[in-house]
Amino acid sequence: MPNNVKTAQRRPLHFDTLDDILADATAVTSGAHHVTGNWTAAQNIWHVAHTVGMSNRGFDFKVPLVMKLLGRTLKLLGLHTKPIKPGIKPPGRVAAAFAPPPDVSLEMAVAKLRDEITHAKAHGMHHPSPLFGKLSHAQWIQTHCRHAELHHSFIHPGDG
Repeated sequence: MPNNVKTAQRRPLHFDTLDDILADATAVTSGAHHVTGNWTAAQNIWHVAHTVGMSNRGFDFKVPLVMKLLGRTLKLLGLHTKPIKPGIKPPGRVAAAFAPPPDVSLEMAVAKLRDEITHAKAHGMHHPSPLFGKLSHAQWIQTHCRHAELHHSFIHPGDG
């Protein structure tokens, strides 16, 4: 039975840079760890890395109009850089575009995160978000930091 991510124990986190995201992923998974959400540590890290990758190279899908309007409104209010609450369920095809492979290894996930962050730092992130529209590189960094805070918060050091 899936965990209720709205009530699951989470680590309090705050990231300011892409390097903070990578440092946390590396540190928390370098030894024993456990998760309190529904994805493995590898799946959470891969998902964050995949999202950074899409902002590096572009998105190959569109979101429904109602989501786009909501996203643009959230951006106007500056909420795209505020902490994200757990339990958001995007429409099926959007969720599928971001879904991590069920069998992704921790090594592959951390390597993907490292590669995508390296690319973002070298080339900038300039592709528009299907949800928020055009974002500057700095806005993308803050958006990815909030997103990573959410997903990494379910990964805890130790056996639990």
